Amino acid sequence: MVKPFSPGELVARVKAQLRRVRLDTEPPSDGVLRGGDVELDGVNRALKVRGQPVTLTAKEFDLLHHLMKHPGEVFSRDDLLDSVWDRSFVGGPATVTVHVRRLREKIERDPSRPSHLKVVWGTGYKFDPG
Repeated sequence: MVKPFSPGELVARVKAQLRRVRLDTEPPSDGVLRGGDVELDGVNRALKVRGQPVTLTAKEFDLLHHLMKHPGEVFSRDDLLDSVWDRSFVGGPATVTVHVRRLREKIERDPSRPSHLKVVWGTGYKFDPG
């Protein structure tokens, strides 16, 4: 971290690191995450929506994988930047908004009324497997 920094930023970064450590200690699975009509294969980095393959960019995949790995958990844009993007990334939180919009266009039946990638106003985003 570059000085000066706020105590809130320090706490957020420590929490992100702790989440990463917990993720590394989870037992291995078949690598496939399922939520409703969305199936994400973490081993082969492949996505199927309603049984059809969908192409994702690397960051779109990483973002969706992170959200699907924690269904129902709400992440702020800053949390997602810390968890999905590299520390050297210099963009802002709007980057997350753009990636979520693109993901919605690829996985939602109606991107203007998402059923999976939901916003929790004033807080962040979550994946709803419903």
